[in-house]
Amino acid sequence: MEIILTALAVSSLSLVGVAFFGRTGRLVGTHRFIVPFAIGAFLGITFFELIPETLESSELYGAIAIVTGFLLFYLLSNILHTYHHHHDEHGHDDHCAATKVSAVMLLWGDLIHNMTDGIVIASAFFINPAVGIVTAVGIALHEIPQEIAEYGVLLKAGYTPKKAMVLNFLSALGTVFGAGLSILFMSALSEYIWILTGIAAGNLLYIATSDLLPGVHKESHKSGSFIPAFTATVIGVVVVAAMIQYTHTL
Repeated sequence: MEIILTALAVSSLSLVGVAFFGRTGRLVGTHRFIVPFAIGAFLGITFFELIPETLESSELYGAIAIVTGFLLFYLLSNILHTYHHHHDEHGHDDHCAATKVSAVMLLWGDLIHNMTDGIVIASAFFINPAVGIVTAVGIALHEIPQEIAEYGVLLKAGYTPKKAMVLNFLSALGTVFGAGLSILFMSALSEYIWILTGIAAGNLLYIATSDLLPGVHKESHKSGSFIPAFTATVIGVVVVAAMIQYTHTL
């Protein structure tokens, strides 16, 4: 039950962000502190918990699961990115329709992304509830600015604020669905937990290095805030690593 409640709390951030930050789809300072800290947290969770647990359960197949998780997300991101830009290249007369299609694709992509977040959260809980909480916090830090931005995209696509909020929340519920699927998987095939933890590790590694880091890198060089961003990343790694090591001593 705590896994589902945690996943639901993360899903609800799609509403909390809108309530606090309004229509703009922007959250000032995210690429200076919040997202860099989330990157560090993801790296800490991946290298200090998920990867060791996966390889301990199955050294060869665990490694395959980790690489598979990374490649699957790499493939999915490329498909969605290509589709999105294909529609962005339409002419002016097609602009409204193209924007609507892009918004729908964004929602479907976010739904799948949130399902993987649910799998990651559940996988971390299966290893250690404390690590599950830390993982959920890291995902929440990365989800808040993303959900706000997606809300802004839906508004620009022509949806009313109410409909944009509802659609964004329904997409965010993918986290709960992914967590539920993981619980069902573990109830029937608990000896294959390395599949879930491996895919979760590959997923977080891709998100941290290929999804979040380039944006932070670009923004930090543009604004001259590399040191604060780098420091926040290091703090994220250190804090999460320390918490994981502490839970292992209990």
